[in-house]
Amino acid sequence: MKVRIPHARLAALVVVAGFGAIHVAAQSFGSLFQMAGGMDTVKKIATSLLESAAKDPRLSGVLGKVDTGSGSLKVADQMCSMLGGKCKAPFTDQQVAAGASKLDATQTSALGEHFGSALGSATSNPLVKEGISKAIAPKLGGIVGALI
Repeated sequence: MKVRIPHARLAALVVVAGFGAIHVAAQSFGSLFQMAGGMDTVKKIATSLLESAAKDPRLSGVLGKVDTGSGSLKVADQMCSMLGGKCKAPFTDQQVAAGASKLDATQTSALGEHFGSALGSATSNPLVKEGISKAIAPKLGGIVGALI
């Protein structure tokens, strides 16, 4: 006797099995935050970013009064939240959007350069770099602008 499984049931079984595999893969790899090395790496990126940016003549005018110590903690928490960590973001989407308007195109570009350098010194994994860059870089000017 042959066992017959109707096509609809077979398709449903394949879909359920596929979702199960995706769930297992997500649990195995974890969030981008975890893959990056957790809070230590994110703090390193944030601290390096703000310290180098504050010394840049293109940014010193806007960052001159920012306390890089407390500012880097806020930036790290914002990044942690954006990367899937369990941190509470200190800035709302509205604050980040408003912060972006506080920097001009040259300043935003300069921040991007410093971010790239900070990211490169924090991790050598090209996939992690790409993932962090895609998640953070588009809002970086707004995040830093929110500190001002």
